[in-house]
Amino acid sequence: MKRLYKKLIIVAVAATFFTETIILNTALGNGFYRGTLISGMHMGFLSWLTDNNQLEDVRMQVVYQLARRSVVKVVVKDAAGSGIVWKINDDCIVIAGSKHLLVKDVTAQVTFCNGERADAEILGYSQQYDIGFLKIDDKFVSANILRDIYEAVPAEESVNEADMPAEQPVLQIGADLSGNKEHFATGTVLGVGYEPVFNTEVLKTNCYSKAGMSGGGVFDAVGRLLGMISGGEVAKDAEIREAEVSYSLPVALIAAEYDNLNR
Repeated sequence: MKRLYKKLIIVAVAATFFTETIILNTALGNGFYRGTLISGMHMGFLSWLTDNNQLEDVRMQVVYQLARRSVVKVVVKDAAGSGIVWKINDDCIVIAGSKHLLVKDVTAQVTFCNGERADAEILGYSQQYDIGFLKIDDKFVSANILRDIYEAVPAEESVNEADMPAEQPVLQIGADLSGNKEHFATGTVLGVGYEPVFNTEVLKTNCYSKAGMSGGGVFDAVGRLLGMISGGEVAKDAEIREAEVSYSLPVALIAAEYDNLNR
Protein backbone atom coordinates (compact mmCIF):
# COMPACT_ATOMS: atom_id res chain seq x y z
CA MET A 1 0.00 0.00 0.00
CA LYS A 2 1.11 3.52 -0.67
CA ARG A 3 2.07 5.18 2.58
CA LEU A 4 0.32 8.49 2.13
CA TYR A 5 -2.97 6.96 1.02
CA LYS A 6 -2.83 4.46 3.89
CA LYS A 7 -2.68 7.37 6.35
CA LEU A 8 -5.50 9.04 4.48
CA ILE A 9 -7.80 6.03 4.71
CA ILE A 10 -7.17 5.59 8.45
CA VAL A 11 -7.97 9.24 9.13
CA ALA A 12 -11.12 9.17 6.97
CA VAL A 13 -12.47 6.05 8.69
CA ALA A 14 -11.75 7.49 12.13
CA ALA A 15 -13.55 10.72 11.25
CA THR A 16 -16.56 8.78 10.01
CA PHE A 17 -16.99 6.77 13.21
CA PHE A 18 -15.97 9.28 15.88
CA THR A 19 -17.39 12.62 14.74
CA GLU A 20 -20.75 13.87 13.67
CA THR A 21 -20.25 15.23 10.17
CA ILE A 22 -22.05 17.15 7.48
CA ILE A 23 -20.94 16.10 4.00
CA LEU A 24 -20.91 18.78 1.34
CA ASN A 25 -20.52 17.47 -2.20
CA THR A 26 -20.39 20.76 -4.07
CA ALA A 27 -19.80 19.08 -7.43
CA LEU A 28 -17.99 16.31 -9.21
CA GLY A 29 -15.15 16.86 -11.63
CA ASN A 30 -12.02 18.94 -11.88
CA GLY A 31 -11.65 22.24 -10.15
CA PHE A 32 -14.30 21.44 -7.53
CA TYR A 33 -13.88 20.99 -3.80
CA ARG A 34 -15.56 18.28 -1.77
CA GLY A 35 -15.45 18.64 1.97
CA THR A 36 -16.46 17.45 5.39
CA LEU A 37 -17.49 19.91 8.09
CA ILE A 38 -17.19 18.60 11.65
CA SER A 39 -20.26 19.84 13.48
CA GLY A 40 -18.48 21.01 16.63
CA MET A 41 -15.77 23.59 16.09
CA HIS A 42 -16.50 24.27 12.43
CA MET A 43 -20.22 24.82 12.80
CA GLY A 44 -19.55 26.99 15.84
CA PHE A 45 -17.30 29.15 13.71
CA LEU A 46 -20.01 29.42 11.05
CA SER A 47 -22.28 30.75 13.78
CA TRP A 48 -19.61 33.27 14.77
CA LEU A 49 -19.36 34.49 11.19
CA THR A 50 -23.12 34.90 10.97
CA ASP A 51 -23.37 36.76 14.28
CA ASN A 52 -20.60 39.14 13.25
CA ASN A 53 -21.88 39.71 9.71
CA GLN A 54 -18.50 38.74 8.25
CA LEU A 55 -20.04 36.55 5.56
CA GLU A 56 -23.71 37.25 4.99
CA ASP A 57 -24.27 34.49 2.45
CA VAL A 58 -24.52 31.07 4.12
CA ARG A 59 -23.12 29.44 0.97
CA MET A 60 -19.97 31.51 1.24
CA GLN A 61 -19.64 30.61 4.91
CA VAL A 62 -19.49 26.95 3.91
CA VAL A 63 -17.08 27.70 1.05
CA TYR A 64 -14.85 29.53 3.53
CA GLN A 65 -14.67 26.50 5.80
CA LEU A 66 -13.56 24.30 2.91
CA ALA A 67 -11.26 26.82 1.25
CA ARG A 68 -9.33 27.76 4.39
CA ARG A 69 -8.16 24.15 4.70
CA SER A 70 -6.60 24.23 1.25
CA VAL A 71 -4.73 27.52 1.74
CA VAL A 72 -1.33 27.42 3.42
CA LYS A 73 1.37 29.84 4.54
CA VAL A 74 4.65 29.51 2.65
CA VAL A 75 7.90 30.91 4.08
CA VAL A 76 11.00 31.12 1.90
CA LYS A 77 14.01 32.60 3.71
CA ASP A 78 12.76 35.90 5.20
CA ALA A 79 9.72 36.25 2.93
CA ALA A 80 6.23 34.80 3.34
CA GLY A 81 3.14 34.37 1.20
CA SER A 82 0.28 31.99 0.53
CA GLY A 83 -0.14 28.73 -1.34
CA ILE A 84 -2.85 26.27 -2.35
CA VAL A 85 -2.86 22.52 -1.71
CA TRP A 86 -2.85 21.38 -5.32
CA LYS A 87 -2.52 17.59 -5.25
CA ILE A 88 -2.03 14.65 -2.91
CA ASN A 89 0.27 12.29 -4.76
CA ASP A 90 1.47 8.81 -3.80
CA ASP A 91 4.37 10.04 -1.68
CA CYS A 92 3.93 13.80 -1.30
CA ILE A 93 1.63 16.80 -1.16
CA VAL A 94 2.04 19.39 -3.94
CA ILE A 95 1.48 23.09 -3.23
CA ALA A 96 0.93 25.75 -5.90
CA GLY A 97 2.24 29.22 -5.10
CA SER A 98 3.69 32.42 -6.52
CA LYS A 99 6.91 32.22 -8.51
CA HIS A 100 8.10 35.56 -7.13
CA LEU A 101 8.21 33.98 -3.66
CA LEU A 102 9.49 30.51 -4.52
CA VAL A 103 12.47 31.69 -6.60
CA LYS A 104 14.15 32.94 -3.42
CA ASP A 105 15.46 29.47 -2.46
CA VAL A 106 15.22 25.72 -3.12
CA THR A 107 13.44 24.92 0.15
CA ALA A 108 10.49 26.38 2.05
CA GLN A 109 8.42 25.88 5.18
CA VAL A 110 4.68 25.35 4.89
CA THR A 111 2.16 26.03 7.66
CA PHE A 112 -1.24 24.36 7.34
CA CYS A 113 -4.57 25.67 8.62
CA ASN A 114 -4.22 23.69 11.86
CA GLY A 115 -0.92 25.41 12.63
CA GLU A 116 1.30 22.42 11.85
CA ARG A 117 4.46 23.07 9.86
CA ALA A 118 6.31 20.93 7.35
CA ASP A 119 9.49 21.30 5.32
CA ALA A 120 9.04 21.55 1.56
CA GLU A 121 11.19 21.37 -1.54
CA ILE A 122 10.71 23.72 -4.50
CA LEU A 123 9.70 21.62 -7.52
CA GLY A 124 10.01 24.32 -10.17
CA TYR A 125 8.43 27.36 -11.77
CA SER A 126 6.65 28.50 -14.88
CA GLN A 127 8.92 30.09 -17.48
CA GLN A 128 6.32 32.73 -18.37
CA TYR A 129 3.95 33.24 -15.47
CA ASP A 130 3.96 33.96 -11.74
CA ILE A 131 3.39 30.30 -10.87
CA GLY A 132 5.55 27.80 -8.98
CA PHE A 133 5.17 24.49 -7.18
CA LEU A 134 6.65 22.85 -4.10
CA LYS A 135 6.27 19.42 -2.55
CA ILE A 136 6.14 18.02 0.97
CA ASP A 137 7.36 14.43 1.34
CA ASP A 138 4.96 12.09 3.11
CA LYS A 139 7.41 11.60 5.99
CA PHE A 140 6.64 15.19 7.01
CA VAL A 141 2.85 14.81 6.70
CA SER A 142 1.01 14.03 9.93
CA ALA A 143 -2.40 12.42 10.32
CA ASN A 144 -3.72 15.76 11.60
CA ILE A 145 -2.69 17.49 8.38
CA LEU A 146 -4.31 14.81 6.25
CA ARG A 147 -7.50 14.99 8.29
CA ASP A 148 -7.85 18.67 7.52
CA ILE A 149 -6.96 18.64 3.82
CA TYR A 150 -7.96 15.23 2.52
CA GLU A 151 -11.02 16.58 0.71
CA ALA A 152 -9.84 20.16 0.25
CA VAL A 153 -7.89 19.44 -2.92
CA PRO A 154 -8.78 20.52 -6.48
CA ALA A 155 -9.94 17.71 -8.72
CA GLU A 156 -8.29 17.06 -12.07
CA GLU A 157 -10.26 19.07 -14.59
CA SER A 158 -9.85 22.85 -14.83
CA VAL A 159 -12.52 25.53 -14.66
CA ASN A 160 -12.66 27.50 -17.92
CA GLU A 161 -13.58 31.11 -18.69
CA ALA A 162 -17.22 30.23 -19.35
CA ASP A 163 -17.47 29.17 -15.69
CA MET A 164 -16.42 32.64 -14.49
CA PRO A 165 -19.22 35.01 -15.58
CA ALA A 166 -19.15 38.62 -14.41
CA GLU A 167 -20.97 39.53 -11.20
CA GLN A 168 -20.97 36.05 -9.72
CA PRO A 169 -20.00 36.06 -6.00
CA VAL A 170 -16.51 34.94 -5.03
CA LEU A 171 -14.40 34.46 -1.92
CA GLN A 172 -10.69 35.26 -1.85
CA ILE A 173 -8.54 33.86 0.92
CA GLY A 174 -4.88 34.15 1.82
CA ALA A 175 -2.81 32.55 4.55
CA ASP A 176 -2.49 33.62 8.16
CA LEU A 177 0.79 35.59 8.16
CA SER A 178 0.36 37.47 11.41
CA GLY A 179 -0.89 34.84 13.84
CA ASN A 180 -4.51 35.96 13.51
CA LYS A 181 -7.31 34.67 11.29
CA GLU A 182 -6.78 34.02 7.58
CA HIS A 183 -7.17 37.06 5.34
CA PHE A 184 -10.38 36.78 3.33
CA ALA A 185 -12.67 38.99 1.31
CA THR A 186 -15.88 38.53 -0.62
CA GLY A 187 -16.88 40.28 -3.82
CA THR A 188 -17.79 39.53 -7.41
CA VAL A 189 -16.10 38.66 -10.68
CA LEU A 190 -15.45 41.71 -12.86
CA GLY A 191 -14.34 39.67 -15.85
CA VAL A 192 -11.42 37.89 -17.49
CA GLY A 193 -9.02 39.95 -19.58
CA TYR A 194 -5.44 40.33 -20.75
CA GLU A 195 -3.07 42.24 -18.48
CA PRO A 196 0.40 42.99 -19.91
CA VAL A 197 2.15 42.88 -16.53
CA PHE A 198 1.07 39.23 -16.14
CA ASN A 199 1.61 38.35 -19.81
CA THR A 200 -1.70 36.50 -19.89
CA GLU A 201 -5.42 36.79 -19.26
CA VAL A 202 -6.29 37.11 -15.59
CA LEU A 203 -9.41 36.83 -13.49
CA LYS A 204 -10.41 40.27 -12.16
CA THR A 205 -12.44 40.60 -8.96
CA ASN A 206 -13.54 43.54 -6.86
CA CYS A 207 -12.16 41.85 -3.73
CA TYR A 208 -9.60 43.46 -1.48
CA SER A 209 -6.15 41.88 -1.28
CA LYS A 210 -2.91 42.76 0.45
CA ALA A 211 0.73 41.71 0.65
CA GLY A 212 1.02 38.05 1.60
CA MET A 213 -2.22 36.99 -0.09
CA SER A 214 -0.40 36.25 -3.35
CA GLY A 215 -0.63 32.50 -3.89
CA GLY A 216 -4.00 32.31 -2.14
CA GLY A 217 -7.20 31.15 -3.81
CA VAL A 218 -10.33 32.56 -5.41
CA PHE A 219 -13.44 30.39 -4.95
CA ASP A 220 -16.98 30.63 -6.28
CA ALA A 221 -20.21 30.08 -4.37
CA VAL A 222 -20.16 26.30 -4.88
CA GLY A 223 -16.54 25.95 -3.76
CA ARG A 224 -14.77 25.73 -7.11
CA LEU A 225 -11.22 27.02 -7.26
CA LEU A 226 -11.24 29.71 -9.96
CA GLY A 227 -7.72 31.07 -9.69
CA MET A 228 -4.67 32.02 -7.64
CA ILE A 229 -4.19 35.58 -6.39
CA SER A 230 -1.21 37.27 -8.04
CA GLY A 231 -1.66 41.04 -7.72
CA GLY A 232 -4.05 43.95 -7.76
CA GLU A 233 -4.82 47.62 -8.27
CA VAL A 234 -4.19 50.07 -5.45
CA ALA A 235 -5.92 53.46 -5.51
CA LYS A 236 -3.50 56.34 -6.14
CA ASP A 237 -4.61 58.18 -3.00
CA ALA A 238 -4.65 55.08 -0.78
CA GLU A 239 -2.92 55.49 2.58
CA ILE A 240 -2.58 51.71 2.98
CA ARG A 241 -1.19 49.58 0.16
CA GLU A 242 -4.18 47.30 -0.23
CA ALA A 243 -5.71 46.47 -3.61
CA GLU A 244 -9.36 47.21 -4.29
CA VAL A 245 -9.34 45.16 -7.51
CA SER A 246 -7.46 41.85 -7.49
CA TYR A 247 -5.90 39.91 -10.36
CA SER A 248 -5.69 36.12 -10.23
CA LEU A 249 -4.18 33.56 -12.56
CA PRO A 250 -6.92 31.20 -13.84
CA VAL A 251 -6.85 27.64 -12.56
CA ALA A 252 -6.59 26.27 -16.11
CA LEU A 253 -3.27 28.07 -16.52
CA ILE A 254 -1.96 26.67 -13.24
CA ALA A 255 -2.95 23.15 -14.29
CA ALA A 256 -1.22 23.56 -17.66
CA GLU A 257 1.99 24.77 -16.00
CA TYR A 258 1.93 21.85 -13.57
CA ASP A 259 1.59 19.44 -16.50
CA ASN A 260 4.52 21.16 -18.26
CA LEU A 261 6.64 20.76 -15.16
CA ASN A 262 5.99 17.02 -15.06
CA ARG A 263 6.69 16.25 -18.72
